[in-house]
Amino acid sequence: MKNLLFWPLGAAFGLLSLGVLPGCGTGNKTASTEGASPAVQARALEDSLMSHHDQAMQQTEQLFALKAQLTAAKVPASAPVLAKMQAADRAMMTWMHQYQAPDSLAPAPQRLAYLQDQQKQLGTIETQLKVALDSAQTTLRRATQPAPAATAPAK
Repeated sequence: MKNLLFWPLGAAFGLLSLGVLPGCGTGNKTASTEGASPAVQARALEDSLMSHHDQAMQQTEQLFALKAQLTAAKVPASAPVLAKMQAADRAMMTWMHQYQAPDSLAPAPQRLAYLQDQQKQLGTIETQLKVALDSAQTTLRRATQPAPAATAPAK
C-alpha cells in the first residue's frame, strides 16, 4: 500500500477529516538538523512544512468565520477586505492542489531543494493570510464599535 504522504495533498484532504493523514496535527518539530545528511534534513523540513500547513489551515478556518461575520454585519467598507480574504484563501488552495510530497526515491538534495521552495511559498501565503485576517478583524472591530459621543464645544 502506498504511503499516504506520497499522495497529492489535494487528494488526501478527504482523509484529514478522518484524522488519517500522517504529519497533520503533529505539532511543530524544531529539532536541529545542522550537520545532518540531506535525507534527514529533507525529512525534518517536510515535517516542518506540514506543521506550517496545519497552521495555515487554521488561519483559513478563521478567515471563513470572519468572512461570515463581516457579511452578516453588512459592513459597507468590507469589499476590499473580502477581496483580500478571497485572494489569501485562493493562494492557499492553489498551493495545496499543486503540492506533491517528494518521491522518497529521488535524490535527497533534490527533495530538499523542492521542500525549501515549498516552504518559501507557504511562508508567503501565511503572511498573506495573516494580513487578510488582521484587516478583517480591524474592519469588523471598527464596524461593531459604538460611534464616539460628540463632545460639546467649549464656551
